[in-house]
Amino acid sequence: MPELPEVETVARQLEPLLSGRRLRRARLLDRRLGTPPVASLVGHQVERVFRLGKQVAFELSRRGRPRFMAVHLRMTGRLIWQDGRRRSPPDHKHLRARFDLDGGRLLFFDPRRFGTIAVVDTPEEIAPCGVDPLSAELTPGALAGLLRGSRQAIKAWLLRQDRLVGLGNIYACEILFRAGVAPDRAAGRLRRTDVERLHRALRDVLTRAIESCGTTFSDFQDARGVSGSYQRYLGVYAREGEPCPACGRPVRRIVQQQRSTFYCPGCQR
Repeated sequence: MPELPEVETVARQLEPLLSGRRLRRARLLDRRLGTPPVASLVGHQVERVFRLGKQVAFELSRRGRPRFMAVHLRMTGRLIWQDGRRRSPPDHKHLRARFDLDGGRLLFFDPRRFGTIAVVDTPEEIAPCGVDPLSAELTPGALAGLLRGSRQAIKAWLLRQDRLVGLGNIYACEILFRAGVAPDRAAGRLRRTDVERLHRALRDVLTRAIESCGTTFSDFQDARGVSGSYQRYLGVYAREGEPCPACGRPVRRIVQQQRSTFYCPGCQR
């Protein structure tokens, strides 16, 4: 499933392409999407594109009244922009929604059909309840406050969307490796220095992943149809038995909450 860096990548790419364009036609092509009122957005102008948790959000306005549309990519969703000169891509059978704008079209593809579309009046209606890891709100002190008292293993804690928004299995493993924190340590037992390293690792890993346009193991493609490249820089994820890039000890794998956790027993004591 696309995580924070992948969704941020798509939003950043679409922002300069769509801002200022007016929506001329909106069509839902898959009944599984339900009946979000996308037709009510026709005639609205795109003001901005941004990430809201793991959703790509669009602010549109007409006569000064804003509306919001949010697309959750889930496991295999892709938002692809085409200018007026390009023809439809070959996998049109997976096209679930089409939005025609001035000078081009935004296409929503989703082979496994898990993605969703919502139309709301305010972003608060669909905003996640957790803290965004890249927001100014998440200081080392704020992170320590969120962790305080938790007996849950730190790896499982990082995946809780009601605490931090947008993290998934890949980045949780990499963040803990970068911070030098063992994945099975109780979240509430981290020392101040541990929390500071964890906070620094959160920012470093996510920022680097965004610069690399995310991670692609199977399905993810950005708004240009290009795969991410952060997988080249992964230190431990999916590297069981391989030498740790820092100390050389073999990377280990354990299972936590039915998910594989990869870590270095030498660096993450």
